[in-house]
Order: sequence, then structure tokens, then C-alpha cells
Amino acid sequence: MNLRTLPIIGLTILLASCETAMLGNVLVGCAMRPTPEFMPKNLPVAKVGSAYDVRIDVINASTPVGRILDDPEHPLPKGLNIVHGEREKYGFIRGVPEQVGAYKVLLYASTFGTQCVGQYVEITYRLEVAE
Repeated sequence: MNLRTLPIIGLTILLASCETAMLGNVLVGCAMRPTPEFMPKNLPVAKVGSAYDVRIDVINASTPVGRILDDPEHPLPKGLNIVHGEREKYGFIRGVPEQVGAYKVLLYASTFGTQCVGQYVEITYRLEVAE
């Protein structure tokens, strides 16, 4: 063995162990992240023909939220929309509902990824639109 190769071997082992420790920290950090949630858990009653404006927050999100959307199979009632600024951890349900009823509304969102993959969150609301 050449004496000049010993420092190279030592440096390789040192760097490999450093990367292993860093990877371990990232994996533990990703696994220990809290799960994002929507707040509030319940929506206030809306009234036909009256302006409706409710703030929806995504809490426990460790990175910005890409988008907040409603599911086409369980959408907001006609006249209401989601308003969300990209990267914001909140949005609004806004508009003027047009029809009385009890609606099952599914909202979902996802966060951006970094060293960890982004997270997904959803909630099913029951939104009552009164006369």
C-alpha cells in the first residue's frame, strides 16, 4: 500500500460517515413533521344572496402551500369559490351562494417539498346554505 493513499482513504471514510449522519437527520426530521390540518373544522352557515367570506388555514405546514382546491365531485355550492394566493398557508371561501341546501364539500391542499416530500391534506366540510 502506498502511504499517499492513506489520507485519501481516511478522507473518504470521514465524508461518507458525514453524509450518512446528514441523511439520517433528514429522514428523522421528515418522519417527525406534524401532519398539516385545515382550520376551522366546521364552516359557518351561509345565506342565499348574502356575501360569504370565511378564512381557511392550513396549520402545521412546514413549507408553503401550493394550492387549496375543492374536489369536482364534492364542490362548493354555486356562487362560492376558493381564493388562494400561491405559497400562502391560508385561503378564503368567498362569494354569494345561490341555492339553499346542505352540501358535502371536499377541500384539499399540498405543500411544497424540500429535502422532504411535500405533504397532502384534505377535509370534508358540511356547508349549510340557508334561506
